[in-house]
Order: sequence, then structure tokens, then C-alpha cells
Amino acid sequence: MNDEQLRIFIEVSDQGSFSRAEETCHISKQALLKQINSLEKEIGCPLFVRSRTGVQMTKAGEIFYHGSKRLLQNETDLIRRCRDTVNEKVLRVGSVEHQVLLNPVIEAFSALYPDIRIERIVHPNHSGEYRVANGIMDVGETFLADQEVKDEVYSFTKLTSVPYCAALSKNHPLARKKQVSLKDLVSYPTVVMPMMIRSEYLKVIRSAFAHNRKNLIERSDVDNQVEIAFSCIHSDQILITANPFISSVRELKKIPLDTGWKCDYGIIYLSPVSRTVQNFIDLALSIYSEKS
Repeated sequence: MNDEQLRIFIEVSDQGSFSRAEETCHISKQALLKQINSLEKEIGCPLFVRSRTGVQMTKAGEIFYHGSKRLLQNETDLIRRCRDTVNEKVLRVGSVEHQVLLNPVIEAFSALYPDIRIERIVHPNHSGEYRVANGIMDVGETFLADQEVKDEVYSFTKLTSVPYCAALSKNHPLARKKQVSLKDLVSYPTVVMPMMIRSEYLKVIRSAFAHNRKNLIERSDVDNQVEIAFSCIHSDQILITANPFISSVRELKKIPLDTGWKCDYGIIYLSPVSRTVQNFIDLALSIYSEKS
């Protein structure tokens, strides 16, 4: 048996149905059945009684259910204790040019825990997920464009939701507006980065520019966000963004979109966490709860 089988067994037990567990486990019913059948064969007795309405645990299944939970929890505790012995004096935090969300957290953490050295791991944009998942850094900053965790290898804790805005020159014809619509933007070259915007929002934007498609500039070079933002200062180009770094570009006017769209930003890390990482997460949550 393995951890995946135990987690699937627990989920089927909690859901009382293979069909419902199929949705929560994100694997097919056939794959679920294969794992459970393999588990029952290895143990040597049935764990479920199947019926048209769902499944019920057998007496052996109930015993196995509680034992499986203890096994997984003991494993989690063991991993956490091991990680607590490693790099307790160093916290490796991901850093790219346009990430500013964790700056106040790093400053406050350094003041609270002067014995722990913060090591900034400079990395290309959007490689933070890979670096966290592979243990190269302990925490990183990221966003959820489509409101779901991009990779189940790491965990995500939301810190804030940032509204989308139109970033443009202070001399731009739209600069006096307090709020802009997509209809206002279609007459000007407007940059969007599909990787950094929810797919449903992107569809609405493309539809709004359908009759003036040449003015919608879709950029895939997300590493150049800072340069793109600064290029708007001396042109009539507009950048649609929810990136927190944009607030630090004082030369640009940031006008809220009337759509009400927002993007979730937060911290990614491996679970279970060390005591140092947990302290960093708790501090970040405290700082951003005070700001909200």
C-alpha cells in the first residue's frame, strides 16, 4: 500500500460514494476502483459494501479508516520534525524584480527573528513554483489567475486580492477618469498578459476588442512586465494589470476597471512546513489582515 491509496480510501469513505470521490480526488472512477481493489486484495478482506446508492465501510474498513488517518498524520508529523532541524537559521525567500508582496513581511520578520537570516533567491518570473516544489527555496510569492492552485505539489495561502486596473500615462486622454470600462480602452493600444489574467476575464476583453483587434496586444513575455509598464509612461499605451508592483510606479496613473475583477496573491510553500516557515506565513497573514 502507499500514501495515495490511503488518501483515496479515506476520501471515498468520507464521501460515501465513488462518484463524489471522483470529483474531489480529480481522478477517474475507474482509477479509484483500481486503487481500492488493489488495497482490498493486499489486506485480504473487503473494506466497503457497494450498493447503487453508494458505499459503506465494513467493520474492517472502519478499523482501517482510523488506522490510515493515524498513519498519515504520523508521517506528516515526522516530516515536519525533520524539516524543523534543517535551515532553521536561514529562510529562503523567492524574489523577482516585480514582486513586492513579501517585502513588508521580510522586513517585519527580520525585526522579530534577528537570528534567522533571510536569503533572497533571485529567479526568473514564474519559476518560483518549480523552485518551491523542488526545495530550492522555502517560500515564494505568486498569484492565482484562475482561482485554483496551479500545482498540487505545493500549498498556497492567500494574502490579498488585488483589483485590476488600467495603468497609463498621466498625460493620457483617459487619465482624468476615476474609473474606466473596456469600451473606453478599445480606442488605444492595450496590453494584456494572458498568463496573468483569469481565462473568463480574457474572453470578455477579447470580445470587447473584437471590432478593434489591432489595439489588443497580448504579451507572453511576462518577465518584461516592468519594462512594459514603464513604456506606458511616454506613450498612449495602456496596461491592464493587477500586479501589486504597479503601485510603486509613481509616474503612471492607475485607474480601476469598472468590471470589479480581482486577482488573488499569496505565498507558496511545501507542506508540512518547518516552524520558521510557519512563523513567516503567520506574520504575513497578520500584516495583510491589518491592511484589509
